[in-house]
Amino acid sequence: TKQDLECDKISLDRQNKDLKSRIVHLENSHRSNKEGLVAQMETRIAELEERLEYEERDRASLQLNNRRLERKVKELMMQVDDEHLTLTDQKDQLSLRLKSMKRQVEEAEEEIDRLESAKKKLQRDLEEQTDLNDQLQAQLTATKKELSRRKSSPSRMVNDLEDDDDDDLSTDGESLYDGPSVYTFSRDDGIRA
Repeated sequence: TKQDLECDKISLDRQNKDLKSRIVHLENSHRSNKEGLVAQMETRIAELEERLEYEERDRASLQLNNRRLERKVKELMMQVDDEHLTLTDQKDQLSLRLKSMKRQVEEAEEEIDRLESAKKKLQRDLEEQTDLNDQLQAQLTATKKELSRRKSSPSRMVNDLEDDDDDDLSTDGESLYDGPSVYTFSRDDGIRA
């Protein structure tokens, strides 16, 4: 029994050593796995921190660009407002100029109408004067014939009268002779003796 117990003891010691070596091996492998995992986690943390830092820099840069763009948009809006005001002023000025030019055109048209009316009146007056001149020429011719027929005055007087009549005629056939004092001219009445 003693021998059996010693054999069992030896066997148990062997098992104990074997288990201890296995425990040491597992602890070592677990420790190495743990250290590797910790190293991986630290590497991952470092990568994440670097990425976070890069994203923060990128975010700061975007915010700066955003502020610049906002300033630029405000400047452009102010410029657009100024240009709008300028265009509105120019539009108002052009409207005033257009009204003024329309008024000038209307005044010019009225002046043209007035001048046309005056021209027509002058043409009528000219025609009346031409008719009156023709009547006077006819009367003068008739008077000359009457004087030469009567021969009641000396021939010298008739010749003087004829010379005076020739002086009173213009080159275009219209008379410049005012006529004797017994004739009075009127546009409306024609000739009065």
